[in-house]
Amino acid sequence: MHHFKITDEIHNLNLDNIRENLFNYSYRTKNLKNFDFDNIAEGTPLLASYSSFKGEVYENIIFEFLLYYASNEPLITRFVLKGPHQSANNKFAVKSGMTIDKSDQIVYKSAYKDITEYDALFFTKDSVYFVEMSITKKTASLNKRLNKKHALLKILFPSLTVRALVVLTKGSVGISKFPEYSTIWLTKDFEDDMTLKELVHKKNHASRIHASYGKKFVEAKNLNYAKFGYFQTLEWILLKSRSHSNLVVDLNFFKSKKVQLYFDIFSKLYIGFITINDFKTLLPDFDKEAKDDRIFVTIEKINRKSYDIVYYIKEKSGKLKRLSISKNELATKDKDLEGFTNVEVRFVSKILVEDQVLTPKTLFNLQKNIQKWK
Repeated sequence: MHHFKITDEIHNLNLDNIRENLFNYSYRTKNLKNFDFDNIAEGTPLLASYSSFKGEVYENIIFEFLLYYASNEPLITRFVLKGPHQSANNKFAVKSGMTIDKSDQIVYKSAYKDITEYDALFFTKDSVYFVEMSITKKTASLNKRLNKKHALLKILFPSLTVRALVVLTKGSVGISKFPEYSTIWLTKDFEDDMTLKELVHKKNHASRIHASYGKKFVEAKNLNYAKFGYFQTLEWILLKSRSHSNLVVDLNFFKSKKVQLYFDIFSKLYIGFITINDFKTLLPDFDKEAKDDRIFVTIEKINRKSYDIVYYIKEKSGKLKRLSISKNELATKDKDLEGFTNVEVRFVSKILVEDQVLTPKTLFNLQKNIQKWK
């Protein structure tokens, strides 16, 4: 595996060549107009907003550095533009595919919903690299997000090896836990509050970016990749898992390499539904009412090594809840009605048929077998 090496300029966050370009990015900083950049301490009002803004600027800094890096690195054959570097013609709403969203980020959409976002994206002759940047010292959450991004790119670019470039600041923890396909760059801490202050108080100006866009710099919309239909795939998995002539649910189907890849994208795969009365045989004290008398049943990937049967109920009130059972105890979690799970449940509810119902006995056996998976 080829590991690209960080330059001294990037490591030291030397902004001499790129500082002016930062003013061409869009920032939402209205609430930071009265922030005291000269006296920052724990408990400072708006500290969370300041930290978020700082992380956003850090991402733009690294992206600017990568533009120069790509222009001088012969192994990089294509580099996807975003932000003020992209063509105005690339800023449009697409239903599905790789595009730039309203926040000028590289995203893959399906049915107008963002599947995932990439901080940067570039290619070599045989690989596609996605880039993640963060000033957060704790990296567990970032590390977990890599799985979905990696899996989606494996589907979109099946002939290429998928790798990650992760850019963090010194002192970040958990670096040894990143997957083998990752290259880690460590920079100095970003402590340039003077630049942050100027970005907040100065309006974006028209000092156009000093960059020479050669053939290797491309627009997201012009990439060639295999099609991936999010909801079509979800339906195919449901139908395929229930189509075995002798098994109610074909668990071997879920062990295939292809479906294992889908677990990293969806996290949970739908296998049918259970009625309220049958669910009460699992939990007699269950008192919620489900719309259409259906509780959706999924196989969910809990972490890299464990799976479980997890339920989702759309209540008559419209609320969506995640239900999990452990040792006859019910754990309930509210789900965001604007989130992807709600969209999935709405879709699955339209395609479920009555013979995809699951009994408590079947679910007991499924859970027992799933917990044996390695």
